[in-house]
Amino acid sequence: MANRFWVGGTGTWDAVNTANWSTTSGGAGGASVPVAADQAFFNALSGGGTVTLAYTPVILSFGVSGFTGIIDFNGNIVQVAGNGITVFSQDTAASFAGTPIIELTYAGATGTRTLGAVSGANEAKAVNIRVIAGTDIIATGNNRSYRNMDFTGFSGTLTNTLRTIYGSLTLSAGITLTAGTTTTNFAATSGTHTHTFAGKTLDFPVTFNALGSTQVFNDALVVGATRTLTLTAGTIKFKSAATSSAGTFTIVGSPSVTINATTAGSAATISQTTGTVNASNATIKDITATGGATWNAFVTNNNVNDGGNTGWDFFTQVGRYMYNVRKSKRILI
Repeated sequence: MANRFWVGGTGTWDAVNTANWSTTSGGAGGASVPVAADQAFFNALSGGGTVTLAYTPVILSFGVSGFTGIIDFNGNIVQVAGNGITVFSQDTAASFAGTPIIELTYAGATGTRTLGAVSGANEAKAVNIRVIAGTDIIATGNNRSYRNMDFTGFSGTLTNTLRTIYGSLTLSAGITLTAGTTTTNFAATSGTHTHTFAGKTLDFPVTFNALGSTQVFNDALVVGATRTLTLTAGTIKFKSAATSSAGTFTIVGSPSVTINATTAGSAATISQTTGTVNASNATIKDITATGGATWNAFVTNNNVNDGGNTGWDFFTQVGRYMYNVRKSKRILI
């Protein structure tokens, strides 16, 4: 395994250009282009400007920290083949362009691959992650931001850590999700994003706080029996003719949330076994609420019954009487 450091600022990352690669940070160029056994780094001594990716490199790991330039993926992909290390890391200094996709290709069963993506809530710098192989462990780091996360080819374990997803989530039938108390937050501010849960239980808190975007479920969303599913903002479309469930639903629009089925006129079912759900600032359409819980969406709490709903109480608070003891009369409120 060798380390390769980008130097010299603006340049083209391809299979033949050695002028911008060094064996040391900030060192002289002329080193070989990084390959599958090498780690590639962009840091504060790499120079500024734009680095244009002109092919699909296969490297051991990809680290971007302190680099103040732009890495333009130019429609290409960076494939990382490493295992037992941090296979991708970034900070907030660098910027990416050209649909950045990091593809994890390791196919083995041992070790842990860590994704140290940009920390905190950062939609502008989030990259796409695609895992096409492996039965090992993937750790997404703590408090990290991603765009689309696609685990279609992965049948190992994904650890529970605090993460924000600004695009789509695609799980695989073979994936194992660890339980935990940290939240996965869907927070896109625009566009339509589709999610495939592949029959898996998300045994951790899940929040949709995605004002300006539409979140579409390709199948049922099942959140663990002791976990909370929070719907705060955006348009959330539950899968028609499927039952999505959670230990607790929290539906409090901030400022508003729209809850629909994926197919108009074909209801989706949401289920909570006990307790009371008190929705506010929600527009609800084609949603069947069931499971044993009481589902309140009083219009006095700025909820809108947009039609096709069953199991909800929209009107109990409207038209109730208050008894005035002094005047011995009822007053309609």
